Amino acid sequence: MFSIGLNRAVTVIAEKKSKFANGKGRATPAALKELGDHPDGGPITVRDGRYGPYVNWGKVNATLPKGKEPTSVTVEEALELIAAKGGGTKKASGKKTAAKKPAAKKKPAAKKSAKKEE
Repeated sequence: MFSIGLNRAVTVIAEKKSKFANGKGRATPAALKELGDHPDGGPITVRDGRYGPYVNWGKVNATLPKGKEPTSVTVEEALELIAAKGGGTKKASGKKTAAKKPAAKKKPAAKKSAKKEE
């Protein structure tokens, strides 16, 4: 019923790949507003996602409070939201190191049976 030419098929496939570049099957939301750079480096942006608007810095996503207009967010507000989310600095990445467990005590060796008679 429907047919397209080879050139059009290649174009459609290329467009679809560029939309889903992150490989997870979802397109990355476009930035609504660029707020500037974070003191630790990297841009801070406001994006509109599946569950509402949020502030993005690197891998940290902080949801905006209800009723807050995404275009009216300031850099200071964004920094507070990011810090509350746990992305204050790159050094404090939120990863916890496991506490070392004390070494297990060795079981005493089994007693040897009576000396062998020769």
